[in-house]
Amino acid sequence: MIYLLLFIFLFNSYLFLSLILPPKLDVLYPPSRIVVNENKIVFKGFVDKNSDLYLNNEILLKNEKGYFEKEIYLKEGINRFIIKARKFWGQETKKEFEIIYLKKWKRKKKKKTNLKIC
Repeated sequence: MIYLLLFIFLFNSYLFLSLILPPKLDVLYPPSRIVVNENKIVFKGFVDKNSDLYLNNEILLKNEKGYFEKEIYLKEGINRFIIKARKFWGQETKKEFEIIYLKKWKRKKKKKTNLKIC
């Protein structure tokens, strides 16, 4: 009987904590600050299944396990992004990203001259 009461107490504690704690948000890529040479980047990560996910206030889709992946095109220079996970009751987890896109530049080939040094 005591084991049943202990189980019920622990289970209810788990449910209560899952309601009041903010959602878990793990962004696997990119890091919070990065410099890239390509004009696009892919955000990848995991979020609690029971939360909504936003990238710069635009909703992101996730699968049944909470995995998300979103390709974003970058403008040249500094690109700032905010990923938010929000539960039904308003608890929120937020992560900010600063991605700097620098175009690849090509070196100009030096022209060969036919000058001979005597």
